[in-house]
Amino acid sequence: MKKLFWFAAAALLVVGMQTPASAGEHEAKIQKYIDTNIRSWLGSDELLRAVHQQNIDNMGLTDSDISVLDKRWRAEVLVDGGDLINSKMSNDLSTFLRGIKAASGGVITEIFVMDNKGLNVGQTNGTSDYMQGDEAKWQKTYLVGSKAVFIDDVEEEDGMHISQTSLTVARENGYSLGAVTIGINVDVLK
Repeated sequence: MKKLFWFAAAALLVVGMQTPASAGEHEAKIQKYIDTNIRSWLGSDELLRAVHQQNIDNMGLTDSDISVLDKRWRAEVLVDGGDLINSKMSNDLSTFLRGIKAASGGVITEIFVMDNKGLNVGQTNGTSDYMQGDEAKWQKTYLVGSKAVFIDDVEEEDGMHISQTSLTVARENGYSLGAVTIGINVDVLK
């Protein structure tokens, strides 16, 4: 009887720890969503043009320059904005991305696009830092190749179960320009 109790308690603990979508289940659903929805805008002129232009504009940035920009971004976050954040949140790419997010029916919770250095190009929601190049979302996509997809674990955020899903931003010929991260509400996926 005691063994049955502990077995039942362990089973309840395991069930209670699972999110609504198990690891394999959420990945399969997200991959389907990528194939049917995200790929249609991932190669858009708006997105490719913005990332390409920022790559050109930032070609000469050093690691020291990037560190200064990242510190500036973090300081602007603390005061709810500034010139650097505003330049990314109000550009044409961010407007385009907000339209995609709004049309997703609640599936997409955020989108942010990074250049070939891992710096923000455009976004729907604010990020805590400007430099994403030291994170898996950029390293497991842009550095891997034009077809790379990185589906992160599901985490609870504001009562939703979100997986940050990242892909390489690339031209049709396979030339990688940057990366995109999309917050996907797995509770809404079909």
